[in-house]
Amino acid sequence: MNDLTSSQNRRPGRMRPAVCAAASFGAALVACLSWSGSAAASNTVGVDLSYNDGVHDSGTNGGAGVDVFFGPRMDLGLVALTTELDAGFHDFGGSADPTVYRGMAGGRLALGAIIRPSVFAHIGVGHLRWNDFPGSDVRDSRTALATDLGAALDFTVLPLVDLGVQLSYNAVTASSNEPAFEWMQAGAHVIFVFGS
Repeated sequence: MNDLTSSQNRRPGRMRPAVCAAASFGAALVACLSWSGSAAASNTVGVDLSYNDGVHDSGTNGGAGVDVFFGPRMDLGLVALTTELDAGFHDFGGSADPTVYRGMAGGRLALGAIIRPSVFAHIGVGHLRWNDFPGSDVRDSRTALATDLGAALDFTVLPLVDLGVQLSYNAVTASSNEPAFEWMQAGAHVIFVFGS
């Protein structure tokens, strides 16, 4: 039985405080820095396609997901700051058959020009749905705080197109009687950059 469906196996479902604090701080810091008027900004639109795998949940199999994000990017020489709004859908297999819908805000900090490693964090709202009993069609759901924290490596293939790969830790936080739902996500993305 997995953590979403077994009341006997419930953990005190708190998301790790350090991860939540880091994601919140990083998202707030990048958002504040990106609103500075001291550099020229371009606009970005991107799509992430990912493979997802649940953490600490034996009843959840891997699945796929997609995130669409957009926002202004400030290029400060070899440093780029981007604020982002992100909307995502992530589906998983297994007896609980969880599905996550989320909307978040945050940003990323990147270094470099042609090859650009970056870190990113987002915080927002997530809606989690799952089978209440293994093998049943009865679905339960909750809406709670959603976060992600990750790293990416982008390659500028054209002046206006970046291709990259990313890895992130993601969570929909716990409710009073349900544990946090946590997953790792790995995938690829494309980012389109529009003039300043």
